[in-house]
Order: sequence, then C-alpha cells, then structure tokens
Amino acid sequence: MVTLSNTPQTQRKGYGLVAGLVAAGLILIPVVLFWYVWSTYAVSIPKWDDHVLRAFLLNFDKEASLSGKLYEFYRQHNEHRIVYDRLITWLDFNLFGKFSYRHLMLIGNLSLLGLIAIFGLVLGRSTVLQGKNTKAQVSPGLTDYLVYLPPVAFLLLNLSQWENMFWGMAALQNFTVLLWVFWTIYQLAFSNRLWPALVLATAATLTSGNGLLVWPVGFAILVLQQLLEKRPNRNAILIWSVSAVVLISLYFLNYQKPPGNPPARGSFFDLIRGWLAFSGAAAEAFPIGPAFAKCLLVGSIATVLALGSWVYLLEKGFVKKQFPAFSYFFFGTTAFLLGTAATVAWSRVGFGLHLLITSRYKIYSLLLLALVYCFIIVQQRKEGRLWALVLGLVFSAGLMASSYLTYLSDTLYWRHWLTTHQFNWTHNGNDATISIDSASRHYTDLAPAFYDTTLPTIFGQPTQAAVPVQLQNDSGGYLIQNSTLPAQGIRDEGPYLLARSDVRSYLFPVRQNQQSVQAARFVPANLFTNGFTANVPTEEMIAGSYQLFILTIPDGRASLYPTNQTIESAGPPTATLKKNW
Repeated sequence: MVTLSNTPQTQRKGYGLVAGLVAAGLILIPVVLFWYVWSTYAVSIPKWDDHVLRAFLLNFDKEASLSGKLYEFYRQHNEHRIVYDRLITWLDFNLFGKFSYRHLMLIGNLSLLGLIAIFGLVLGRSTVLQGKNTKAQVSPGLTDYLVYLPPVAFLLLNLSQWENMFWGMAALQNFTVLLWVFWTIYQLAFSNRLWPALVLATAATLTSGNGLLVWPVGFAILVLQQLLEKRPNRNAILIWSVSAVVLISLYFLNYQKPPGNPPARGSFFDLIRGWLAFSGAAAEAFPIGPAFAKCLLVGSIATVLALGSWVYLLEKGFVKKQFPAFSYFFFGTTAFLLGTAATVAWSRVGFGLHLLITSRYKIYSLLLLALVYCFIIVQQRKEGRLWALVLGLVFSAGLMASSYLTYLSDTLYWRHWLTTHQFNWTHNGNDATISIDSASRHYTDLAPAFYDTTLPTIFGQPTQAAVPVQLQNDSGGYLIQNSTLPAQGIRDEGPYLLARSDVRSYLFPVRQNQQSVQAARFVPANLFTNGFTANVPTEEMIAGSYQLFILTIPDGRASLYPTNQTIESAGPPTATLKKNW
C-alpha cells in the first residue's frame, strides 16, 4: 500500500479545521456525560461474581509456588478464563494497598474509548482516498479521523450500558474483550504486522470465552488476503494456525462444563428470535413499544443490512480481485458480533428470551449499529457522507438521550441494591457495630454509603406517622407496594425498606413508581412519582419475624416510618445454585 505525504495537494479536498473542532466538540458530549453519570452512581461494592476477585487474591497469597500462583490467574470461572480481570485486580491491590471495584469499572469503561479510537482510525483511513484509485491512499489528518466519528461515540457511550458500567468484573471482561478483538482485526486488516495481532488475540482469549472466536475470524481474513494479495504471506497463516491450536488447547485444559446452565435450548424458532433480538438489544432504549419486539425488529434490520453489506463487498472485491482494508475489518468484526450473538442465544435462551436483551449484552448491538453506519459512510461519496453523518447523528443522539431516562431507574436501583447489601453483610445485629471478615478487611475497604450518618435512625424507633403498604407473597419472599409516598430523589435519597427482628435488621432497595419518559425529558427527577414497588427476598434473611419500616433520606436527614406490617422468613434455602468458583 502506497502512503502519500500529507501535502496540500493530497489534503485539498478534505474537511477543514472548523469541521474538526465541531466534530471534537460533538464527541466530547457523550464522553463528558458518560463519565459524569458514572462518577455519580459508581460505588466500590462487589456484585455477585465480583467476590471471586477477592477470593483470587486470597488464594494467590496462600500459594507458595510460582506454578500455583500462575494457576490462580488461569483458573476457570464459569465458561471463562478471566486472566485479564485477575491481573488488573492484582495490580490494583499492589499499587494501592487495597483494590477498588471502582478502579476496575474505570479501566473497563476506558475500553469503550479505545473502541471509539479504533473506529476513528478505520473511518479516517477508509474515507481519505486520492481520486478513484483505491490503491493510492493519502495520509489522513486529525480532522479526517474525527469528522465522521460523533455518531459512533453517541452509540457506544450511553446508559444502555448501565449494568457493565457499574459492575467491576463485567466492565473489565465484557468491554475489554471487544477492544482486544476489534484491535486484532484492525491490525490484520490495515497492517501487515502479525505479531501485534497475535498478542491482542491472546489477550482476548484470556479475557472472556467469546474471545476464542477471534481465531477463526483471523484465520479467514488471512486466507482471504492470501488468495487476493499480490504479496501473499503463507507463513502468517501457519503461525496464526499454530497459535490458535496452542491457545485453544490451553483454554480447554482441565475445562469443566459450568454447573447451572439450562439443559433446554429452546426451539429453532426461539434460537433465531434470540439471535436477532440480541443483535438489536440497543433498541430497548427508545421509549415506544414492547421491549422485545423493538429489539427483534431492529436486530433483524441490522443483521440484514450487515449480511447484505457482506454480499455487496464480496461481489465488488472479487470483481476487482482486491479487497480494501475496510472490507476485511467489516467482515471480521461483523462475523465476530453475529457469531457471539449466535453463541449466547444457544447457551442462554433456556433462561428465557428476555435475558438476551439485558444491559450486559447491549454493547454487541451498539457495535453492530456502529459498523453498519461506518459501512454506509465508507461506501458514499463525500456529498452522500454528509447526509449519512447527519442521519447517523440524529439516530445515535436520540438513542443516547433516551437511554439516560429509560435506564435511570435501573441505575438508581443498582446503586441502592449494592449499598443495602453492603449494610446487610456488615451489620449482623441490631446496633451500629460493623462486622467484616479478616480477608475482606485486608483486600478491600468498605464503600462510603448513605447509611453511614443515619445509623441512629435505622436502629432507633420511628418518629413519623405510619405509611400504608400492600404485601403479597412472591417467589422467595414478598412483593411490597405503596402508592402514596412522594418521590425522594435520584441518588441516595431513598426510600428504603427496613426489616427488623429482635436480633437482626436488613435494608432493601425499592423501585420508585415512574411516569412517561416524555415527562422527564428536561428534568430527570420528574421521571418518578408517588409510590414504590419492592421485592423482599426473605430467603436471604435468617429465620424470624420482622417488623417492616420505611427509611427515607430526602434532604440528607433520615426519617423512619412504621408500616404496621410484619413479614416472616424461614431462613436461607438448604440447596443453592452450583458454581465453579
């Protein structure tokens, strides 16, 4: 590939400085908003699988041999080898003396900026051509990398990602594996350097199970290049193949099928619907229509467009007997995304189709939409690209704006769930005494929480009038509803449920009732209205009879309301879900 110098002649048809500044300003909007919201709601408290990272540090310190310590990095977790998560955890602990789940989230979320940077490189290098000769590519300037990038930033940085955003292990694993994969494919498509691609592919394999897909995808790209390039490199295919065999063999060494996965796979029709809905999961952010139907529709459109683009690029490439670098990148990344969608549908559809459109999976749908947008931009002439840019910006900005209202309730509940669970783990009596095991105290600090200054109220007697609630037996606990208590706020204000027996107290989060997204389009707090709904899982409580109270913190001052209701707990179940960690 010939690269021309960055001369006025080669750049005279490009966009100017003003366009670059406007594009940079537009990109900053989702970046600043994303990090502001993350810093507002992120809290360093473990969620589910997060506990395994603390256990890793404990097991690592117990191991005396080097081989034993290395195995702790490599040990299987569910279907995955989470070497990268454990490495970052180990580094964070050794750098700061304690490790923080917020640090893990921060590093994981930075992978989204890395993905945006890769899209910028792809768009810049693919749109700057000299005349009609696709073999002579001019050197892009900074504006060329930025000018078409804003819709990608709006797509990838929004609150659709709330579950991964605020979950340490998930942010590291689910976002970073995509960075490694896209970076690997970029290296194979846009450069002749094999070794960086091998290192990145190895990192993907040791970050998440679906990182294994990078090996067949990379092999297909190298074979296609071998068939069409004038200077083929057979050694690259051989080295890639040997590396793939070694890494995949190591991945499945002593591998055990994770317990707890559903034996039922669903019908073929369910698998297809799950595959398409997974690919369109981003559509749930739009506040119109049933969630699954929206995702199924958008996923079907995006998949048809992606596969149709394949047909167009393949036909064009074989006619010219040459594929531009963008074609290799588009083939590889869309194959990875659609392959991951098929794999997740196959392994998860037994849990229910709606699981396939949850927040932790939306990044795949957002990336697929971003790739379809990039295809449209690259295939257009300059005048057509401007229209595609405007339409892409309208769509992506609309999705981002909708996401911050659609998922505000989930984000708020997630923060409240984490903080109340920290209270329940660390307060084992009916007083302010903190109880924490020595391992947890050694490796992590307790996160500051709303209840730190309200413990006298929590363990005291109510001073407010009774608030009526309705109780209903629910699977594993109670469904509790109220329709009168005013909305409290959109961070830590509450309300919360307090269950208190003679020996123990528990806090539980609630979901405040909400009205239409349109009512909150200018003031997010207007999303919530009077009343709430809560699920109290009594199976998480020790056996006993509990009085039920409501705790509110509307202005930083706690108030405790009686409900004149009592709930019963038979204690934790004897049978628990099997895990391999």
